[in-house]
Amino acid sequence: MVVEVLQLVLLALVALSVLGTLFSHAFAWYYFASYDRRFPTKGHAPPVSIIKPTRGIDQSASGNFRGFCEQDYPSAYEVVFCVEGRDDPSVPVIERIIEEYPDRDVRLIFSDPEDARSVGKLKNMIAGYAHSSYEVVIFSDSDAHVPPNFLRETVACTEITKIGLGFGAQAYEGAQNWAAALMAVTANAFVLRLASMCLFGAFDGAVGTTMVARKEVIEQAGGLEQFGRQIADDLPLARAIRDKGYQIHLLKQPARIIHRNYSFEGWWSHLHRWMVTIRCYWPNNFLITSVMDLAPWWALLYLLVSLLAGESLVFGACLLAAALGTPLVSQAVVNARFVKDEGLWRYLWVVLVQEAVRLALVLYAAFTNEVVWRGRRMRVASDGTVELVGRKIR
Repeated sequence: MVVEVLQLVLLALVALSVLGTLFSHAFAWYYFASYDRRFPTKGHAPPVSIIKPTRGIDQSASGNFRGFCEQDYPSAYEVVFCVEGRDDPSVPVIERIIEEYPDRDVRLIFSDPEDARSVGKLKNMIAGYAHSSYEVVIFSDSDAHVPPNFLRETVACTEITKIGLGFGAQAYEGAQNWAAALMAVTANAFVLRLASMCLFGAFDGAVGTTMVARKEVIEQAGGLEQFGRQIADDLPLARAIRDKGYQIHLLKQPARIIHRNYSFEGWWSHLHRWMVTIRCYWPNNFLITSVMDLAPWWALLYLLVSLLAGESLVFGACLLAAALGTPLVSQAVVNARFVKDEGLWRYLWVVLVQEAVRLALVLYAAFTNEVVWRGRRMRVASDGTVELVGRKIR
């Protein structure tokens, strides 16, 4: 009886995971297929401030920065690079960009490294926000890569007054080694949950790679300074805006990141920080999604229980194949319909690597509180605030 109950529970967990993936694809497809009908625009193009918090040099930094200076946009816009200290290696790159585009309003400003009221990315965001000129602001990560129509597509949603914050789902592309592909398949899959939750108005967070909002909305939510010592900028800001009655809106255009080379250690550190952040802000969601994402492990346990009970292994093997095949097919669909990265196909096998190490990563994120962000180690408290720990990591 115990064996049968355990097998039934494991079977239910795998089935729920597979069905959840299928439904999320259906919801995501409907969200983007009906986007233009549900969010019609009339060429809304107000003046806009692009705030780019920057630390270090990202892959393809020069090309990424140039993209923001080559926008096909009918109104005025400014690009405000925000850096913590003149010794940051990104400063010479930004200064060359400013020289290359003398007719563009591109500026470089510095935050105060000694200001203890803020830390990390938020320190530069707060400084850039204070120096911005226009009512509509876009927060864009330094590694974001944008097409010429980025501003037109991103700013259009601010015409709808009930939308308080718009953001783009991450789309990593251009992988040239397996670890970069691992980062891509992990990050790109989030679009399914994001689109599903935004379709039903159930999301109270955002993804900070690209965010757009009106200043009046940010000020109604209490401003940026209140989040100065948070581990994340996107989640608490979106939550504060939603608490004021506004909608959180997923943009149709992905937030693209050209990510050619990476290491497994870098992927692990990156995902660990994301998962610890989610655990702090959404502890229940962290638990639920972790359980759902471990379907291959539940199927493997089902197979082991069947083996120990002397039962046929055929059904258990089929269950494991389904649990492993679902994320593979899911990633293929995400790449074909959303990311459209032709080079990723040859690395699709890394999905199996992700599933193999997921349990260890979940457990590590569940019981640790120190994360690494751009060379800095931080200790995260249960309320999402952080303190710097030790020295910089090279």
